[in-house]
Amino acid sequence: MLKMTRVTSTVLAALFASVLIATPTSADTLLGVEAGVGQWLTEYSGNFGSAPVDFNDLNIDEETNNTFFVVLEHPLPILPNIRIQHLSLETQSEATLNEGFVFDDIAFPAGENVVTDIDLSHTDAVLYYEVLDNWVNLDLGLTLRAFEGDASVSSASTSLTETVELDAIIPMLYGKAKFDLPLTGWSIAASANLISYDSNSLNDYSAAIAYNSNLLIVFDLGVELGYRSMTLELDEKLNTDVELTGPYASFTVNF
Repeated sequence: MLKMTRVTSTVLAALFASVLIATPTSADTLLGVEAGVGQWLTEYSGNFGSAPVDFNDLNIDEETNNTFFVVLEHPLPILPNIRIQHLSLETQSEATLNEGFVFDDIAFPAGENVVTDIDLSHTDAVLYYEVLDNWVNLDLGLTLRAFEGDASVSSASTSLTETVELDAIIPMLYGKAKFDLPLTGWSIAASANLISYDSNSLNDYSAAIAYNSNLLIVFDLGVELGYRSMTLELDEKLNTDVELTGPYASFTVNF
């Protein structure tokens, strides 16, 4: 069981400060709902294990991962808006080890044929305030990221196998800036989720260009194309330093 401990008081203070300083200057006059689905073409790099192995040596290739989200914005200035997002982030590979490595105290020797399963799927609950809400939009708040996967390595020829559960809720600072291009329906945006404590860190960045059509009376349709980078460094049981990068696309509907 992966536990989030030793989060420094400095980080916690920053997390609470991000909410406290985000006094909204404006708010939606009506209840707004946005929903979307998309895919992220994810490339893995880095290593894991206490005596680490490179992801390339495990033959881990890029994967297409599915995501969906729902956003609820309201006119109440005291309560934060909320965004719920889920990302299925799984990969499986098989490779013959060029060098041995150790995963959670289990040694896998060189020449061993191993099957690796990594599931970093997670659900985000983002609580944020709209600090600016005009052609320049700025959101600040807190993300609670709940990991619900695992990582496992097993030998294809022996009984060697080991699994580490990834079950943790990680708080992160959240920020998003969006710039509407006047009279076009186009916009550009960048967002970030991040935390660092002791020698562990989780940083998640994205940048995108989007188009939103308001031709329909009941709802608006949109499309977003962007690039996302997520780095995860853990010195605890999993002992991993992984970077996931790649382009993504999503379709949205606004009510």
